[in-house]
Amino acid sequence: PAPGPLDKEGAASDFATYREDLVDRWLVLTPRWGRQMGLHDFDAKLFDHSPAGRATYRDFLKEAQRQLRAFDGLSEDDALDRAILLSRAELALFELDTWRIAEQNPRFYTELFDVASYVDFDYAPLEERFERLVDHEQAALQQAGQVLASLDAVLSRPVVETAIKVYRGYASYLRGDLLGIVKGVGSPELQKRFGLINAALADAADDIAGRLDKEWLPRADQKQHVLGEERYLAFIQAQEGQTVDLEAFRAMAEKDLARNKAAYVALKGKVTMKRPAASELLDAATALMDDSRKFVSDHALVTIPSEDRCKLKETPPYMQWNAAFLNMPGPFDRAKEAFYYITLPNPSWSKKEQVEYIFPYGVLSSTTVHEVYPGHFLHGLWIRAAKTRVQKMSESYSFTEGWAHYVEEMMIEEGWAEGKPERHLGQLSDALLRNCRFVASIAIHAGGASLDDVAKRFQDDCFQDKATAREQAVRGTFDPGYFAYTLGKLQIMELRESLKAELGERFSLQRFHDALMGYGAPPIALIRDRVAERMRQGR
Repeated sequence: PAPGPLDKEGAASDFATYREDLVDRWLVLTPRWGRQMGLHDFDAKLFDHSPAGRATYRDFLKEAQRQLRAFDGLSEDDALDRAILLSRAELALFELDTWRIAEQNPRFYTELFDVASYVDFDYAPLEERFERLVDHEQAALQQAGQVLASLDAVLSRPVVETAIKVYRGYASYLRGDLLGIVKGVGSPELQKRFGLINAALADAADDIAGRLDKEWLPRADQKQHVLGEERYLAFIQAQEGQTVDLEAFRAMAEKDLARNKAAYVALKGKVTMKRPAASELLDAATALMDDSRKFVSDHALVTIPSEDRCKLKETPPYMQWNAAFLNMPGPFDRAKEAFYYITLPNPSWSKKEQVEYIFPYGVLSSTTVHEVYPGHFLHGLWIRAAKTRVQKMSESYSFTEGWAHYVEEMMIEEGWAEGKPERHLGQLSDALLRNCRFVASIAIHAGGASLDDVAKRFQDDCFQDKATAREQAVRGTFDPGYFAYTLGKLQIMELRESLKAELGERFSLQRFHDALMGYGAPPIALIRDRVAERMRQGR
C-alpha cells in the first residue's frame, strides 16, 4: 500500500510512537532497505521508480526532516535515533536532488534485477523463497522501462561503461547461475511462470546494456560525474554528518598516505610474501579466522557478544565476483548464519593467473581480520544487540568500513604480527589501497584530476597494478564516498588517542571498543561525544 501523509506533528510529545510510525512508512517506500535488514515482509516489493514515485519519496523525506527537527528534550537513545534518521534523510535527499542519481546513474535501478538475496540466505524454505523471487521479477518487469526513460541524455563515460557491465552481469546471472539454483524447485506451474518471467527480465537487462552501449556511450563525457567542490562538501556533510574544510580534509588524506607508504617501503624489502597453494587456501583462511577470534578474546580487545560463529565456505559459482567477502544476514533476519566466502582460482586459467589470484598470506590475514574478527562479522553481532530498532538499522559507510579497516591496524598494534611480519606488510598493502581511494575521491570531485592522473597515483603511491589502478579510479566516479574506509579509521583512532590522553590509566581499550560498538553503525560524528562520555563515566 502507498504510504499516506505522516499524521504526527513534530510538536507531539510521544517521540517513540512517532519514530516507529516514521520508520514503518519509510520501509514501505523503500522496501529494499527492509529486505537488507532481514525484514521479509518486504520481499517482492519494490521502490516506485516512476517520477511520481520519486516525488512522493522526496516529499516524505522533507516532511520527516521538518517533523524530526521539532523534537527536543529527548533521552540519549531517542536523541541519537532522531539524529540517525535526520542523517539518512539528508543523504537520500542529496542523492535525489543534488547528485540527481536517478537521472545520472543507471545503477540506481539495480534493485529491479537483484534477486540473489532470495537464494543466498536460508530464512524460509527454498520453495517459499522461490515464489517470492518470481513475484519480485514480475514486479520488476513492470518497472524495467523506467531505467532508460529516467536518464539524462548525457552521462559520464565511466559511469555508463560500468553500468553496461553490471546489467550484462545481471542478464548472465538470470540466465545461468540462477537457473541452476532453482532447478526443480516448486510446482511445474511455478517453474513455467518463472521461466517466462525470468527470461523476460534477463532480456530487459540485456536491452538496457545494449541501448546504453549504442545510444548513451557515444555521447558520454569524462566530466559529468564530477561533483565539484561545493557539491562535494555538501556530500560529505550528508554522508558523515559533519562539516569539513576541504584543505584540511585533503591534508588528512595525504598525511596518512605518506605514513603508510613510508612504513610499507621500509618493510617490503625485509619480507617475502608467500601464497598458499589453491589446495591449502580454505584451510589457511579457516585457521586465520579461528586464530583472530582467539587473539581478540585472549587480549581482551573487544567483547564478543554472541557465540554465533561465521562459517567459511568456498564461494558458489554464481557469487565468484570477489576473491573474499562476508555475506551476513540483516539484524532482524530469522536466518542467523553468516558466511565468509573464499573464491578459488578458476582451473581453466593459466597456471600463472591461478597463482597470482590467490592472496599472499599477509593479505589473507588482513582480509580475514577486516571481514570477520574483529571486523564486519563481529560488528554485525553487536548491531543485532543495539538498543533500538533505528540503531540496529543504522548503516553508515564510514563506521561500517572504517571500523573494519581500523581493526586491521589495531590488531597489528596489539601484536597480531609478532613473529609474522608478512601480516604487517599485508595490512600496510591494504591500507595504501584505502589511502589512495581517499586522495582519489578528492582529486576527482574537487581537484580537477583526470582518471589517468588518479590511476597513476594508485600505481605510484599505492603500488597497484595497472588494471587495478584503473578500476579503482573508475570506482571513484560513482562512489565518491569511498574515502570512508580511511576517514572512519582515522576518526576512531583520533577519538581513542584523545581519550587515552584524557583518562590515562583509567583508559581501557576493550571498554573503548565496546562503547563504540554499542550504538549500531551511525556516522561516527553522531556518537563521538556519546562514546567519550561513556568512557568518562566508566560505563
